[in-house]
Amino acid sequence: MLLVAGSSSGLAQEASAPIDHLEVALWPEFDRRAMLVIYRFELAADAPLPARAALPLPAASGQPHAVAWLSADSELFDADFTTETAEDWTIVEIEMPASRSGQLEYYADIDFAGMTRSFLFDWPSKFELGGMSYEVQKPVGATGLVVSPPPDGEGLGDYGLNYLSAEMGPQPLGSAPVISVTYQKANPTLSIELLQPLGQISAPVDVQSENPSILPWLAGAAGIALLGAGIYYLFSRRRPAPQRVPRKRRKRASDFELKASTVFCHNCGAAAGISDVYCRQCGTQLRR
Repeated sequence: MLLVAGSSSGLAQEASAPIDHLEVALWPEFDRRAMLVIYRFELAADAPLPARAALPLPAASGQPHAVAWLSADSELFDADFTTETAEDWTIVEIEMPASRSGQLEYYADIDFAGMTRSFLFDWPSKFELGGMSYEVQKPVGATGLVVSPPPDGEGLGDYGLNYLSAEMGPQPLGSAPVISVTYQKANPTLSIELLQPLGQISAPVDVQSENPSILPWLAGAAGIALLGAGIYYLFSRRRPAPQRVPRKRRKRASDFELKASTVFCHNCGAAAGISDVYCRQCGTQLRR
């Protein structure tokens, strides 16, 4: 349930409906070098519709990235909202026309110290929640991911990535729950870049460590290519070469004339054909 400690805060939330449950999703270095924070919230079941929800986000994060209400078919629709900033927090009041479920997203800074990344999420003590949980997405290529409070669940989720989760129970007025995330990462590659086709990856990727499942496919393709080349070579060597059929020389009519003739050139003595007028050897006009 979402309540304000008193009206002296200057934030007009008297008309907002209580929050029955809030799930805080933390996606580090997903599509920016920052923490994508997602609020998935449920209003109290008896809250009349249309309703208004009020959620805080750190003033340093600026305006929310996306605000939506969730339809009965689990489709997100852009929601109208207003913001009001007081001290270190910005209160986002969301119009919920036909649903008690909604979502709010914003980006927050991560602390980078060499290969170590750390992030601290805190919830203001002036807001009461009927129930609270978290979901932390493990960045691609990250090692040593530690979340506090410790997770009570782990498994694959959206985009085929690994998620840690935990139920944190009700958060009464005065409580200030904190979620800390630390991990190590050697490169600046974003998770979403490794979820795209290989031809669209813009950052350098260590294929062996980041995407080991592609190696068997590459090895298999190379093996098939080598096998095909070997079969072609084997058959090409075993196939007999085409036999050349000798072509018989066709005798010309003049050959028969020379054999039948008794005429010889009086100048060079070369044989001449019966019908020849000049010697084929020296060109002298023959005597008949």
